[in-house]
Amino acid sequence: MGLRGPTPKPTVIEIAEGRPGRRPINNREPQPRPKTPKCPAYLDERAKQEWRRLCPILKRMKVLTEADGLVLGNLCIAVSTLVRAQAKLNEAGILYKAPSGYVMQSPLLPVVNSCIDTISRLSREFGLTPAARSRMQVIEAGGGMDPLERALCGD
Repeated sequence: MGLRGPTPKPTVIEIAEGRPGRRPINNREPQPRPKTPKCPAYLDERAKQEWRRLCPILKRMKVLTEADGLVLGNLCIAVSTLVRAQAKLNEAGILYKAPSGYVMQSPLLPVVNSCIDTISRLSREFGLTPAARSRMQVIEAGGGMDPLERALCGD
């Protein structure tokens, strides 16, 4: 069973908005170093251009950390794919006639949507997005365990 409810906002953004709901802040949220990750070598030129555009914005927002390189790379790939796919769709149209004579939707649409959905889902599962990190808690060794759990785990 997946996580329930809407994806929480990153803690940094909730604090900046003034915490209108007055809900408690997750003070055990993992805190990767606020460092710009290295641009992956596998990005194409359009994706690298998006990387260069997004990094300064995310740094100013104080949400970019060393752990965000893969997710940011995936976002840049998605933007690059979207730009290329949209150019092809503008050229050929969303519908095309198959060799059998049937009118069909372009095969580019489900491929792009499927990739973006998969990337988003896996990123959340591994806590690689700021919103996913706000659901996580870091428990210090022995500090958050009850005595029975500590005895069973050997601490």
